[in-house]
Amino acid sequence: MKRILRWAGVAVLGLAVIAGVVYATRTNPIAMVAGRQLTGTVVSEPVTNWDFTDDHQLIAIETRPAAPHSVTTVCFTHEGALYVPAQGGAAKSWPHYVVSDPRVRVKIGDEIYPAVATRVTDASLQPALIASAAEKYDFELPQGPDALEDVWVFRIESAPAEVGAGRP
Repeated sequence: MKRILRWAGVAVLGLAVIAGVVYATRTNPIAMVAGRQLTGTVVSEPVTNWDFTDDHQLIAIETRPAAPHSVTTVCFTHEGALYVPAQGGAAKSWPHYVVSDPRVRVKIGDEIYPAVATRVTDASLQPALIASAAEKYDFELPQGPDALEDVWVFRIESAPAEVGAGRP
């Protein structure tokens, strides 16, 4: 019995070490686990219409150029502009990183787009943005003036590679 427990302990320790190494060397985010610098093909041409992102349910956004931090998130477009919401924005790290330094990189499919993110604070845009997100993700529209109180929404605008977060 001691022998079995010893081997089980060695196996668990080995798996923990492997998991730690994978976590420490990660690049792209994996589902709910944040990543670091995104990998993929960097697109240097500016994007003027982001409607092509409607084909993607999830994207990744990289923030904090000095120490890249990336997450998986949803996105939607409104009038050709790209928007990325952060449910519970006040409690998450990445929205605060964006507010501190708006340089980001957005990974859509295998391509990375250098960009600048600006938090949308104009309440008059809220109904149109909610409608655009609801149309893409097929959900019921939230009701009331505080429906999106804890959702931070960022408008993503294309930027030259040297402006975007991380290395080109």
